[in-house]
Formats: sequence, C-alpha cells, structure tokens
Amino acid sequence: MALTHLDEQVLGLENFSGFDENEKVSFSSLSEMTGFPVDFIKKELLLETEPVSMVELRKSVLRYLEVTAESINT
Repeated sequence: MALTHLDEQVLGLENFSGFDENEKVSFSSLSEMTGFPVDFIKKELLLETEPVSMVELRKSVLRYLEVTAESINT
C-alpha cells in the first residue's frame, strides 16, 4: 500500500521522505520517540517482530488510524 502525499501529511511523515523505506526501528526507539509504552505500540499497531521497517510501521499506523476512525463513526 503506497502512501499519498496527504497520508504523509496526516501522519506527520512529510519531513521523513529522505529515510530509507527498508530502514528498521526498534520498539524501544519508537517508545522513546512517541512517549508510548512498548506494549501499547505492539498491541495497538499489531506488531510482534522487531525491528520493524518504515514500510511496515507506516502500514500499521495507517491501518490503526483507519480502524480507529471507523469505530468513532459507528
């Protein structure tokens, strides 16, 4: 699933276009960057294996946002 420019803006990723799509990030790094506990990240983004690539992370975040938005609208 490719992200559109709007997706990148919504996710705050427009400034990260120089990152390698296959770059991997650990859950502890994500936790430090976001302020969310590792267990919360794994549970809410449905991620188990680390490190996770930027592509996998973006897909998981987008899926999380879509599911959350749908649950709010119903």
